[in-house]
Amino acid sequence: MKNVGFETYTGDGPISYWNSYVGVSQMGGQGNFNDDRIDLFIEQSPDLVTPKLGALLDYQLGLHTPKPPAGTFNRQAANRGRQLFRKEARCASCHSGPTYTDVLSSPHATVPVLYEPTEIGTEPVYATRSATGKYRATPLRALWQHAPYFHDGSAANLAAVVEHYNTQFGLKLTAAQKADLVEFLKTL
Repeated sequence: MKNVGFETYTGDGPISYWNSYVGVSQMGGQGNFNDDRIDLFIEQSPDLVTPKLGALLDYQLGLHTPKPPAGTFNRQAANRGRQLFRKEARCASCHSGPTYTDVLSSPHATVPVLYEPTEIGTEPVYATRSATGKYRATPLRALWQHAPYFHDGSAANLAAVVEHYNTQFGLKLTAAQKADLVEFLKTL
């Protein structure tokens, strides 16, 4: 997640926000968490969570992106899929740069680029419970190891993800193009 920014699915905040939210409000850790956007204010003394969050964040950001295992993708198909990703399939319009997300591409560093659930064809319930009400473009590094896909696990595999966007955006990709795109996604 290094260099992604606004790492939560809904772009509520960075990893440190999520660590604090989960540690204090979800796991019952003794600490402080405040977010007026969701009207949640927890103050506990002594705060035993916050002092540990820096080390946890350093560890999380120090994890390296694993390479896909040898023999798990077809290199020729992946090369064709790379071109589709950038051009016909238009994936790179949202999944851009070295992190394969555009969440930090706003002109204002403190404002994430986010999408309405209807724009991307995903269910809105999770987003409506967040401070933003929207979703960010998922970073795609090491995508091959994170099935099922989407915030709710509704896409069982990469073929289902490609089919979702093919339908959502009316891409009209052929079966061969969809297969090539899946092979490229396996390389990230």
